[in-house]
Amino acid sequence: LWIGSAFAFGTVRRSVERAADDSARRRTALATYPALLGWLRWGAALTWMLGFVLLFLVYYRAPLLLDVAELDPNELQRLLQPDGRPSPRAWIPGFLALIGSFPLYELCARFLRGPRLWPLALVLWSTIAVGTSCLLEHSAGFTQRAVFIHIATYLATAMAANVWMRIWPAERRALLAWSAGQPADAIDLAVSRERQRHNAAMAFSVVLLMLSTHHPALYSGTPWAWPWVASVALALGLLLGELASRLSDRFSVE
Repeated sequence: LWIGSAFAFGTVRRSVERAADDSARRRTALATYPALLGWLRWGAALTWMLGFVLLFLVYYRAPLLLDVAELDPNELQRLLQPDGRPSPRAWIPGFLALIGSFPLYELCARFLRGPRLWPLALVLWSTIAVGTSCLLEHSAGFTQRAVFIHIATYLATAMAANVWMRIWPAERRALLAWSAGQPADAIDLAVSRERQRHNAAMAFSVVLLMLSTHHPALYSGTPWAWPWVASVALALGLLLGELASRLSDRFSVE
């Protein structure tokens, strides 16, 4: 629902940008943006909240989080509660990285701003898919399945925060300007357009990473599996995100 509404909004936004004059652009935006932005915002919020609840129940409160076969028995005793569930000490590293995922993305997005997505994607892959994953698997003792789901969660968190903290405020200011009969700020429109491109690329990566947890052959008994899976998800995310953007341009209403 959230991803679908995001692509629907992107298509409508391109139609608005291609309108013949400011008057037509303003009318189309005022007629379509409020409902689409509502679906976009609340879809992002609901999806993220449900995902966090599932992360907590399936991993932080269940034995899927830690690789018990690889951990030292003394360390394992420290990380597990008497009933066998992970203690807060076990999942806090993953949770802290979750909190830092959007600030990290925001820092990269600000310093790597430009028409091409691959520099930003490469840095995010290096920091999230490599750095954080090394920390979680080799320092915190997470299973590779847990590592996959955490990479997807970090990207999804950046996407949801993007909607609420960058895309929605920029589009809201544009709507207020159009309602007052004034032109929208070009910087706001550029920021919204850029962040929607980022979200489109990350969306496919998130879906692919989450689906990977349902295929044990990808992570069972395969050392260093997550760099390969993350790399494939990154490449396909960039490719499919760019393809979706081009299709949205093609099918937008003139």
